[in-house]
Amino acid sequence: AAAAAAAAASQAPTRPKSTAASGASQAKKAGAAGAVDAKGKPVQRKMRILVVEDHWANRKMLQSMLSQQGHEIDCVENGLEAVNITAHKFFDLVLMDCDMPVMDGWQSTATIRERKALNENTPIIAVTANAMKGDRDKCIAAGMSDYISKPVERKRLFEIIAKWTANSTRA
Repeated sequence: AAAAAAAAASQAPTRPKSTAASGASQAKKAGAAGAVDAKGKPVQRKMRILVVEDHWANRKMLQSMLSQQGHEIDCVENGLEAVNITAHKFFDLVLMDCDMPVMDGWQSTATIRERKALNENTPIIAVTANAMKGDRDKCIAAGMSDYISKPVERKRLFEIIAKWTANSTRA
């Protein structure tokens, strides 16, 4: 009788999960570039992001926005620390302030690019208060991939991240 009850229970119809919830969780699990949730919004995979920022409030703000999206964040306070950490740890993306003590973001980026090592092709996004016409060109000339001005707007930050990581192949 117990075996018959177990067999009947295994054949009993199960209540399906909500389509929206299961679709969103499947898309999140997929984590692939181009994945979308049940509402059609892009789902971004968890990434390793380096935040290079000397001002603690800006560093904490970026760290908070990124970690709320599930990203793994490392923070350093100057360009020399960025050069050192990128020598031995891979990042999917680097957010680099430009004006910092010890080593500025332009020199740090140039050094990372010249090294021909672990993070030489990692997108490096300038995050700077310098918003004049020539500032973007200076960042690109230093080897930075793109530019976002301060104060950083959440929507713009995630648009830039999606732009530069959409074709990333790291799982």
